[in-house]
Amino acid sequence: MDGITGTRSFALIIYLMFVSHNIIRQVSAYNCSPKFGSKQEGHLVGHVANAYKDTRSLVDCAALCGRHSTCLSVNYALKTGDCELNDQTIALAEVEEFTYSTNDMLYMEVLNHADYRGCGGTMTDYAATFGLDSYGNNWSCTWNIQVCKGKRIQFQFMFLDTETCCDGVTLNLRHNRQFRGSTAPSGTYVSNKNTVSVTFTSDYSVIRTGFVLIYKTID
Repeated sequence: MDGITGTRSFALIIYLMFVSHNIIRQVSAYNCSPKFGSKQEGHLVGHVANAYKDTRSLVDCAALCGRHSTCLSVNYALKTGDCELNDQTIALAEVEEFTYSTNDMLYMEVLNHADYRGCGGTMTDYAATFGLDSYGNNWSCTWNIQVCKGKRIQFQFMFLDTETCCDGVTLNLRHNRQFRGSTAPSGTYVSNKNTVSVTFTSDYSVIRTGFVLIYKTID
């Protein structure tokens, strides 16, 4: 009996180790904070591909970088919120193209903003861009987003072009919000918890371009 008991105890220990390992893996899969590369005072000159005014924070600037496939770094003005998206980094550019300054300009390389295009999926990134660059008739797509426990999720449309009557994007928040048409709504939409599903459906006729949404984790 002792041998059987010992075998069962050993099996239980192995099982608990396996479960614990998977729980740790699951928790660590969520990016609870943005991951940036080198950040320093100054800015990169001559490689600005896109520029935005009055962004709210450096994280917002980084998120904008994430939705542009050519963006490798940003210049951010702390006082004005101006955000410049660069198609180069210090390492790739000429030495003289980087200007050191102390006038509230920051240079930063962005590492962990994900980009998902396609019909549905699961996302656990701190911030991401997702949507459809094109779609067909009778589509039904669902994106499931989960971030760290205790956090919320903020959404903002970057682009929207769907059939006004019948094709639309639904943010499944506390009060579901549906968006259709050819004008991206202004403003942001915030969840009351750390999980949100976003759905897109189209009917049997008339297709347009699609949509692009950006989300980020907030407190």
